[in-house]
Amino acid sequence: MSNRHLYNITKIKYFFLGGIALALNLLFIYVASPAEIPKHEVHQPVLVFVSDTQSPMWIETLKLKSDRNNDATDAIFHSILSEPNVAALFHLGDITAMGSFESEWETIDSYLSLLQDSSISFFPVPGNHDYYIFPQRGREAFLKRFSFCEPSWYVVKKGNIAVVLLNSNFSRLSEEERKTQQQWFESQILTLEQDSIISSIIIGTHYSPFTNSTIVDPSTEVQEAFVPVFLQCNKCKLFLSGHAHAFEHFQKGGKDFVVLGGGGGLLHPLLLGAERRWVDLFPNATERRMFHYILCEQRGEFLNLTVKMLNPDYRSFTSVYEINFEEK
Repeated sequence: MSNRHLYNITKIKYFFLGGIALALNLLFIYVASPAEIPKHEVHQPVLVFVSDTQSPMWIETLKLKSDRNNDATDAIFHSILSEPNVAALFHLGDITAMGSFESEWETIDSYLSLLQDSSISFFPVPGNHDYYIFPQRGREAFLKRFSFCEPSWYVVKKGNIAVVLLNSNFSRLSEEERKTQQQWFESQILTLEQDSIISSIIIGTHYSPFTNSTIVDPSTEVQEAFVPVFLQCNKCKLFLSGHAHAFEHFQKGGKDFVVLGGGGGLLHPLLLGAERRWVDLFPNATERRMFHYILCEQRGEFLNLTVKMLNPDYRSFTSVYEINFEEK
């Protein structure tokens, strides 16, 4: 066969294959035109909050009933790891029972490793137990793991949510530290109010300004230092705290305060009925509230909070309560 014939055959094959490719291309454009491709839902980051995961201390069990507390903490962390779209876990203190002893950190260190493997950031504030029994050693153990918590008040921004974490262990702070934290807090709130990206601000402390706990008192120091700033801020939607080992929901000045101290510590009985200090909006008005954690995410113009409470099997969780905060 001559070179000329070979050239013509090659040319025919080229145009034939090119025609097929063009036809397929046009077909693809018709079938999958942008107007017809379904848009993927954009997921906002899910923020998880937990508090008071410390193991029970022997002396505490003399007064309070134990409830497979370590199993509850284990179930909480593994459930959080299985939640979709979790960007960060915020811990509101009492991570350990006695933070000054390295042995007390062994279990939590294993959970921190699992969170890191799942690319879930961990942001804590110290609770009173994290300073036990030797405050300086407790502080050093805390900073060894969370060096970014120096100073122990800071802000985390995820999507259009800002979480402001504050150290409410006032007895562990010097007068100068208390003053510096207060000035920073007030300045930070003003800055976030002007931030066009931020839609919702969440405040997190260990000590609760309001609680009906029969074991711990509400913190008047938190009421005086942090609550007025929170109430005056339009974007501040939610004040979260721990210390009281229960789930509670209060409203003050048109704002919402949630206690979420059910991370595994011994559950606290609550004052009910005429004995209660404040009206608790949580509908399951039981004296003790099962172990729990909460999820927060921005859903359009709403900030959504969902409470996940441990079931009696100590493995699964049920969404028992939701709060929606409309953007103002």
